[in-house]
Amino acid sequence: MTMERISTHTAAMGIVAMAPDGQQLVNLPCVSDGFRYAREYWSTTIRNLTTTHRLKTERVKSYAAPVHITPALRAKWHALFGTVTADGEPDTAVPYLYNQSVGTLLYTRIFRDLGINFRHLLHLQHQTTHYALVHDWIAANDQELHASLQEAWRLGDGKAMIALRIAIHRPREQGGELLGTVNDRFMIRSVPADDLAALTSGRSLIRSISGLRKREPQLDTSASGTRVAPIVIGNDMGRRFGAVSGDFNPVHTTKLAAKMFGMKRPFLQGLGLRNAMLRELVRAGFPLTRFQMSFANPAYLGQTLQFVMQDHAFEVIDEQRHVIAFGSAADGT
Repeated sequence: MTMERISTHTAAMGIVAMAPDGQQLVNLPCVSDGFRYAREYWSTTIRNLTTTHRLKTERVKSYAAPVHITPALRAKWHALFGTVTADGEPDTAVPYLYNQSVGTLLYTRIFRDLGINFRHLLHLQHQTTHYALVHDWIAANDQELHASLQEAWRLGDGKAMIALRIAIHRPREQGGELLGTVNDRFMIRSVPADDLAALTSGRSLIRSISGLRKREPQLDTSASGTRVAPIVIGNDMGRRFGAVSGDFNPVHTTKLAAKMFGMKRPFLQGLGLRNAMLRELVRAGFPLTRFQMSFANPAYLGQTLQFVMQDHAFEVIDEQRHVIAFGSAADGT
C-alpha cells in the first residue's frame, strides 16, 4: 500500500490518505462523452433492470476509474444550479459533484456484482466529506474515483441496507491527494430470505429509518437566525439534472416509469436536490467540511420546495408540508 501526497490543508486536519490496493481500474466515459456515456449507462441499467433480484455481497469487487471534468461540463453545472457572471464564471463558489456521472457508473458495477434489480433500490442517506478547500475541489479537473462496498445489513421484512463509498483523489501521477469522500446508503427491498440470512443484523438502524416517511418539520422558521430559501423544482428538472450528472433514469422524467417504480409521478434525483441545497448553504455561510442528509420523501417535479437552515441543521419541506430531506452541514476540523 502506497502513501499518497496530502495537501497542506488536509495534513493540518490530521487526515492520512492511503492509495487503495487491489481495486480493478476501469476506464469509463464521462457524461461529456455523449454517446459513449449513454451506451455504457443504458447497457448497464437495462441489465440491472432485467436481472433476477439477489443480494450477494461475496461477489462484489472494488473499482477505480479516472475522470476528467471539462470546463464545458463545469459551466453546465453552474448554469443549472445558479447564475453565472458576464464572463461565464459562477456567482458563488460551490463544490458540486462534477464527477457524478463516472461515480454513477462505478456504483452500477457494484450493484451488478451484488445482483440487485434497480426496481428494488431506494437511496436513503448521503454524506460528503470535503478534505480539500472549496477552490481546490472546484479546480480539480482530473480525478481518480475509488468505489467500494463498505457494509451490508439485514433489516427484516425482506429489506436490507448497503453502504457504498467513493474516495475522490487527484490522479496518482499528480500525487494522489485525497480531495473528499462520498458515502451513500441504499435500502434494498424484496431481498430473498437466503441472502438476508447471510447479512449482519442491522437492528440498530431500523429505528432511525422506520419513521422517515412520517417525519414532521422540526425547525422553527420564525426563530432568530433561521434562513429560509425557495428551491424551484421545474417539470424538466429531472431531465436537466440528468444532462449534467449522467443519471438518466426515466423515473425522474416520465410518469409511466415513475408509476412502474411505485411513485405518483416523476421526482428529482436525490443528488439533484443535494446539489441545489449545497448552493443555498454556501450562500448562507454554512461550513461544508461534513455534509450529510437523509431522504424522507420524493421531491416531485413541478413545485417549489422550502429550504430551512438553522444553526448547522437543515430540512426541505414540500408544498404539502411533507419533509423531503433533512441533515446537517458542519466544519469537521
